[in-house]
Amino acid sequence: MGSFAERTVLPKGSGIAIPDAVDDAMALACGVAGAAAWLALEWTGGLQPGEDVLVLGAGGGVGQIAVQAARLLGARRVVAAARSASALQRAARLGADATVALNNGDLAAALAEALPDGADLVIDPLWGAPAATALGCLKPHGRLVQLGESAGADATIPSDPIRGRLLQIRGHTNFHTPPEIRRVAYERLLGHVAAGELTADVERVPLSDIANAWDRQRTSPGHKFVLIP
Repeated sequence: MGSFAERTVLPKGSGIAIPDAVDDAMALACGVAGAAAWLALEWTGGLQPGEDVLVLGAGGGVGQIAVQAARLLGARRVVAAARSASALQRAARLGADATVALNNGDLAAALAEALPDGADLVIDPLWGAPAATALGCLKPHGRLVQLGESAGADATIPSDPIRGRLLQIRGHTNFHTPPEIRRVAYERLLGHVAAGELTADVERVPLSDIANAWDRQRTSPGHKFVLIP
């Protein structure tokens, strides 16, 4: 039914009440990007308290929320990887223990320095070369959750670490998550937003300016556009 409209149709009973303390724009940011980050960590990734997490693409909407959600879900150490200096600074403000520039000349060495004990879980909205490199920092039985391809649709994955350390690559999409699982995750996200424990960068855009917003979205602005009817 689409959401680029003043009104839409929802299946009966599928609506979720938004707490008064949660701004509408934040509720929307949590609806797709937030749910993807939370579910990738908890449901698909199986994050356990005390585990170490690497968030690739931490400058994007999913990555920003994943950094915070990993901490809220009990991660011991959270490392954020992004391209721009401003995105890395923002990730540090959001709770990352360390940051890594994705355009670092030796990404593998930078990840090893930021995660001296390795990572238990990698959240990967990038794929391509960053994902292949991130596999090298996973501990035995580590998991990489794949939920996007903004760095490329293809990746060359070496066999040895997959076999030698019994690693797993798990795919995630919100659309194949059971509705009740999505609902519970979304309600938990809203609870953390209401408590001031989770946020995201949003820009409110009038519906009449949708064409311009769509063009700007192609440049990966690092925040979510929220259309206002």
